[in-house]
Amino acid sequence: MDYKLQKIKKYFELIGNNRWSKSADVENITACPCDYKTGNTPPALNEFVPFENGGVWGHGWDSHSWFHFTLDKVARNEYLSVETDLLGWDADNPQFIVYINGEMRQGMDTNHREVLIGECEKADIYLYAYTGPKVESTKLFVERRTLNEDVDGLYYDILYPIQMLDYLPDLSTEYGQIEGYLHRAVSILSLYDMSSEEFFESVREAREYLATEFYGKYCREQTATDICIGHTHIDCAWKWTLLQTREKVQRSFATVLELMRRYPEYKFMSSQALLYKDLKEEAPEVYGKVIEKIKEGRWECEGAMWVEADCNLSSGESLVRQVMYGKRFFKDEFGVENRVLWLPDVFGYSAALPQILKKSGVDWFVTSKISWNDMNQMPYDTFSWKGIDGTEINSYFLTAANTKNTIPPEKLKKYSSFVTTYNAMPRAQQIAGTYERYQQKELSDEVLVTFGFGDGGGGPTSEHLELLRRAEKGIPGSPQTKIEFAGDFLKKLESKIENNPALPTWQGELYLEYHRGTYTTMADNKKCNRKSEFLYENAELLGVTAKSLFGDKFPKEKLHEGWEMILTNQFHDIIPGSSIKEVYDQSEKDYKVIAEIGNSIVTEAQRKIASSIDAKHGYAVFNPNSFEGEGYVNIDGKTAYVKGIAPKGYTATDKLVTENNVSIIGNTVETDRLKVVFDDAWQMISVFDKQNERELLKKNAVANELRIHADYPGYYDAWEWKSYSLDDYKSVTDVQSVETVDDGARKGIKIVRKYGKSVITQTVWFYDGTTQIDFDTHVDWHERHKMLKAVFPVDIQTDKATYDIQFGSIERPTHKNTSWDEAKYEVCAHKYADISEGNYGIAIMNDCKYGHDIHDSVIQLSLLRSPTDPNPEADQGEHSFTYSLYPHDGALNDSDTVKRAYMLNNPMVAVAACGSKDEIAPEFSAVTFDCDHVICETVKEAEDGEETVIRFYEYKNMRDSVKVKLGIPAKKAYLCDLLEREICELPVENGTVTCPIKGFEIVTVKVM
Repeated sequence: MDYKLQKIKKYFELIGNNRWSKSADVENITACPCDYKTGNTPPALNEFVPFENGGVWGHGWDSHSWFHFTLDKVARNEYLSVETDLLGWDADNPQFIVYINGEMRQGMDTNHREVLIGECEKADIYLYAYTGPKVESTKLFVERRTLNEDVDGLYYDILYPIQMLDYLPDLSTEYGQIEGYLHRAVSILSLYDMSSEEFFESVREAREYLATEFYGKYCREQTATDICIGHTHIDCAWKWTLLQTREKVQRSFATVLELMRRYPEYKFMSSQALLYKDLKEEAPEVYGKVIEKIKEGRWECEGAMWVEADCNLSSGESLVRQVMYGKRFFKDEFGVENRVLWLPDVFGYSAALPQILKKSGVDWFVTSKISWNDMNQMPYDTFSWKGIDGTEINSYFLTAANTKNTIPPEKLKKYSSFVTTYNAMPRAQQIAGTYERYQQKELSDEVLVTFGFGDGGGGPTSEHLELLRRAEKGIPGSPQTKIEFAGDFLKKLESKIENNPALPTWQGELYLEYHRGTYTTMADNKKCNRKSEFLYENAELLGVTAKSLFGDKFPKEKLHEGWEMILTNQFHDIIPGSSIKEVYDQSEKDYKVIAEIGNSIVTEAQRKIASSIDAKHGYAVFNPNSFEGEGYVNIDGKTAYVKGIAPKGYTATDKLVTENNVSIIGNTVETDRLKVVFDDAWQMISVFDKQNERELLKKNAVANELRIHADYPGYYDAWEWKSYSLDDYKSVTDVQSVETVDDGARKGIKIVRKYGKSVITQTVWFYDGTTQIDFDTHVDWHERHKMLKAVFPVDIQTDKATYDIQFGSIERPTHKNTSWDEAKYEVCAHKYADISEGNYGIAIMNDCKYGHDIHDSVIQLSLLRSPTDPNPEADQGEHSFTYSLYPHDGALNDSDTVKRAYMLNNPMVAVAACGSKDEIAPEFSAVTFDCDHVICETVKEAEDGEETVIRFYEYKNMRDSVKVKLGIPAKKAYLCDLLEREICELPVENGTVTCPIKGFEIVTVKVM
């Protein structure tokens, strides 16, 4: 280190050490342990007991205490400092809310340890303290401190340029010039007595020198610009519960407001409607101040969704509701129209999203998470993202990162050099690194920086804002900074890329090459989500049906309550399985409420309909799907076959078959379509299609092989599934018992297997007239760090597989030709995955699973995991689920795979007709279609009226003109966007609406 730099750094250290001085001890503190607060009124003072400053507090993890004290004669520049004795005071450790003279003033945490009290004769102070989810008790130190504003100002005058010296080349012109200015500034200082007026006068002289010569003359406009916006990413649940998040938002937003009071240039953005709703309910006075800042143009509420939701696992309709509920909240509460989907931390992005967003009035998509890829760097940071239907949306990747030459080697070992962050720190290294990392400089010389502490909340600090005050001057060798809204930045960028041939396009999904275990972890939570999505689809349909048949009021308020809970539990650390146990304890309770709401609507409507149909008809069979129902229902505990059931409605019938002709002799099962042979471990060694005369399994292979893989990802235990875990496995071949089961229209083999401490019970069901084989599975799971997969090596020649996603499907390679192919060793699909030749194919279907791996025509379905961090009890206990093997004639689009996958997930229901006469028609369809390549998932009442909304999508990638026949009264029909806003009127003739549709297009029609 050269002489000048040594002197600069030493003097800078001394300046930093002399910014603060202790004013006085804080005495007469009292404390009152408590539970979570309700409102902002502390307990009565007679409930408090004396507390010694520096004493121990906390009565267990996730506990709270109130503290109270008063301060006399507070000076203008006097602060309250709060510390604990914990080293590495993490974001999930103790945190505080400070109330001064009855006002919620600020949150305090590891990065916000001082609060400006404000000049007054007496300050009445309450601290609302939270231990955190890991800490049972800790010491509390409270101190009055005085800030010397001149010394503090000089500290920040030097801080940003001295940070620049860490990344500028030693021999560069800028390095030498900046070092020279700093050396001359510190040489002005008199350090003989740093409590003397001589010292403080020299500080003021040094500040004046830097203001005039460095910031005034040397600094100038720079071409490269970092547009900065304050931000705090608050995980709605993760290492803490949803209940604790209600406090996090209070702390974080109160801190933002306090900094805005002190820094008039400060602007801030935050997404997630749920957080604002929490704040409105918990701290309405703070919520009111947020509204004021929104009106002033200093607070940006953007993001479009209810929460920052997982985009792999949520259904298409759920994603629509995420945007609908999010945008409606921001519009109703703040008068703001959201135009940006803000998902910086979500674990991959479905190729259905571009269309969902554009049809919801969203113009931009923003993230940074794809930079976490473990194999391939995305080649673009600004691009047009094209979805499965051809819709394109402008997309921007946040590029905040340190300059490459300042990334510590240990971080480079754990992460690739192209990892970026949404929790940026506006240090010089990161301001420069953000622009350096940006790959589309031919499109723009501006980049976006979201600065502030996040994940656990907290947000920006005064240091961040002081650094930006210096960086905005335009220091040579660094990008210039400006504080602006993210939306304004994107509008400017949009003008630059419009009709610009240099704008690249990315087609298909944005697959995250990381966190692949989140498709499987916490399986029961994922099952509850899937079941809830279909339950509410059915509840809305039956609500419309009951309204049409009986004039009943549509249960909009109840459904809205349930939908909010569904959407909240789709947050990107809840449904992926990456939160602590307490989160899932609450989620389980939520899903019980969700089910109670949905089931009450469904059963009441079904009961009313069945009691209005003459008992002579036998049963009212309800078909929730949009195609004619043919399949199986439960009749008094027995499976019955039924067909000809009206779509999106019901049919009264007594034509139910409760017998089967399936033959099971020894280890061989034979139906009219299949002959299946099991080995001694009751794994399939032959599946022969009798009609097509072809063996479906690879030579010498076994199917429905249950494999156990050791699952030790090294880090991010709940999130990660590593490819090396596929290197070896153990087959579950310890068969405890086998028995034949006869159940009406089906016959099966019940196999009980044991592995370790776990028991796997499967009933393999066979049916007449179909090649579908169901595997009803119950697992009593007590493994740790194991993955359970079901494996089917099939004899299909293809190099691609088709996977069900939201509102359509996507093809992925089944080879590993490139690193991009190789990275997709585990992928997400919803109801089915299929591999087909030109005239034959095989699908695997499921009712609640998502993780798939299809390579070299070996289909693997991930069933269960068992990580231990952050939830040591993850996936332990009872699991029930069904998956199905479905060989089919023709390729995927020539088969009924999609329909069967819907029937597996949303089966028909039979209710005994019990009326004395037909008070309603014995058959009803709310909606039918004249083609077989359209699926209707949603029939509901409009959000803002009593019209009926019908949403359907094309699933074979075909263009057509679709006739929609309505079973409900309809005089007019309108084509709408996904938010139900009318676009144009559609012709209605004899109760039939005609509208065009394109491949994979989502269409919403409103009828009245």
